[in-house]
Amino acid sequence: MSISVKDIFKLDSLKKLNLLAGEAGLEKGIEWIYVAECFENPLDGIKWLQGGEIIFITGVGIKNNMDMLIKLIEGISEKNGSGLIVNIGPYINEVSEEVIKIADKLELPLFTLPWEVKLVEVSREISNAIVLSRIEENSLTHFLSNILFGDGELEGDAIEKAAYFGYNLAGECCICVIDIDGFERYLKLKKLEDEISISRIKITFRKIVQDILEKHALKVPIIDKDDAVILFNRSEENCMKRLQNALKEIQEVIKRRIDGLSVSVGIGNPYRDLKMMKQSLNEAELAIDSAKCQGLDDTITQYKDIGIYGLLFNIKNKNVLENYYLDALGSISNSDDKNKDGNLLKILETYLNENCSITVTAEKLFLHRNTLKYKIKKIEELLECDLHNFDDCMKIKIALYINKILK
Repeated sequence: MSISVKDIFKLDSLKKLNLLAGEAGLEKGIEWIYVAECFENPLDGIKWLQGGEIIFITGVGIKNNMDMLIKLIEGISEKNGSGLIVNIGPYINEVSEEVIKIADKLELPLFTLPWEVKLVEVSREISNAIVLSRIEENSLTHFLSNILFGDGELEGDAIEKAAYFGYNLAGECCICVIDIDGFERYLKLKKLEDEISISRIKITFRKIVQDILEKHALKVPIIDKDDAVILFNRSEENCMKRLQNALKEIQEVIKRRIDGLSVSVGIGNPYRDLKMMKQSLNEAELAIDSAKCQGLDDTITQYKDIGIYGLLFNIKNKNVLENYYLDALGSISNSDDKNKDGNLLKILETYLNENCSITVTAEKLFLHRNTLKYKIKKIEELLECDLHNFDDCMKIKIALYINKILK
């Protein structure tokens, strides 16, 4: 966690800070500070930026060369810098309108600071704010990790501790997991292997989540887990309605801002006791898994809506599931391996999904009605069942669900 660019306005040493351009980028996080006076030509220092820095210049290497200042701004933006502070004085006495327009276009916050303000004081205060923010984040992460992943009892009053960090977890709460769809597949597709690029995507992902939650007035604790973020949310109707709206916007913004990326969301059941948040987390993850079993991405799924999957996922012994599947559909699976007439398993699944309607199933599979009737009869013979019998259909339907889980 870092402080945001807008947070530096609160610092005593930056009371005289003046924002010229790039207001749209004030929510960017500041990971560290960088003084671009270490090189005779400030442009030489851009290559060392890692992203997230706020850059200071006195203009000693630029003077009043606005073309060079524009190149500096463009370079900072390309390296994902968070902003630029120009010390107005003997080297740069003002910033041109052209520079301001470029910074606005790139959404890069551009500030001026009077010469009499000492950069050493400013850099020290920003550094302290970043360090304190990280200490607080580590404490919060430890607290949340203990709730979600700890083995022992929660120490003290967890609700009071949450309030200390500024979060209201009184009443019923649930866990929401926002997970990047097929992240490993996405990295291979984009040929991204270096840790910096991968980390940058995750940081952008989390920042989008944080910004949109804040926009919808949802002050909720967040914790990272692999390529997902986990958040706690109160389950009262108003909070859940705002959460649903925020989640839809998060999905839209991520698809727009990060090319080729989408996220799926799982929401667990609500519980009053924070000790039950582990259960809600497990339910949220299973809700996402149920969507994956159906080949779906970019979904929002509540655990209470996943039906039979909720029961099947909680059968930990996979042998039980495999044996059930083989008993119910083994003969048809074996037949499909040798069958020249088409995929009987797919025909069976479509037929059941369409409530055993020959007409609708034939249309969906582009089969003649008589051909479909022949195949349905063959399936009944192989499975020794009657597809007009509810119990037989239920047994097969469950086996089809199991097949998706096992895959």
